[in-house]
Amino acid sequence: QWWSTTAAGQATAMAAQAAAQHVPLVFACGGDGTLNEVVNGLAGTETALAVIPAGTTNLWARELLINKKKPVEAVRLALDGERRRIDLGRAGSRYFLCMASYGIDAQVTAEIDRSIKRRFGALAYALSSLRVALRYRATPASVRLDGEDVRGEVLMVIAGNTRQYAGLTQVVPEAIVDDGLLDFRVFLGRGRRSIVLHALRALFRLHRRSPRVLYRRAARMKLSSESPLTLQLDGDYVPESSGEVTVCPGALWAVIPAGTKAGIFTKRPNHPPTP
Repeated sequence: QWWSTTAAGQATAMAAQAAAQHVPLVFACGGDGTLNEVVNGLAGTETALAVIPAGTTNLWARELLINKKKPVEAVRLALDGERRRIDLGRAGSRYFLCMASYGIDAQVTAEIDRSIKRRFGALAYALSSLRVALRYRATPASVRLDGEDVRGEVLMVIAGNTRQYAGLTQVVPEAIVDDGLLDFRVFLGRGRRSIVLHALRALFRLHRRSPRVLYRRAARMKLSSESPLTLQLDGDYVPESSGEVTVCPGALWAVIPAGTKAGIFTKRPNHPPTP
């Protein structure tokens, strides 16, 4: 069956319906936002997720080394692939597959011009990033990670379940998708200068050496700030921001290419190849 979406949220309902009907495999054809909706419909069920990348950045497909320009190959890789249980993150009532992010990059996502994004793709993010960076200021906040408190002027907090970021770099290159934990990075600073330096460090993967970037691996985070920080999940702005993030170990079945060399997995296949 082929189901097309016409509005936000429909992919979640469709995926949940497929799971209720015991469909063994659901393909999500679209970008990371569509994939996130499907994940929210399949979490906790026995129905597995496969991806046909057709969006702007396609972070999950990049992790699996699936070529966006070869959709038929993406289907073949899934049908010949392996079922694996993977972790999900959860922010409030919503799951995420790749990442949750608070602060400046979430604000960039919130201010994206949708018409520009439809026409020019990644250029929309670049333009929004420039606008936001010129005026964004850090927020005094406390970040609690499994009982440890980090306090300071926070520009961005990333909770990573996977590694790819914006299709350009890896902010949490340590992330493993089946280890029962999330990988967090907290970017501290104040204004434009800090933002530019953090962006350059992250682009060239030097941010791990900075004393203004804190890293922790944890199962739970609670974020408290003087004013609410904007939230994005898997690249899409979420209006109902929640300051609590938790890991949901093994919450999703995913089909991945057989014998994948992607470094985000540690465990062996949980199930033989998809029939």
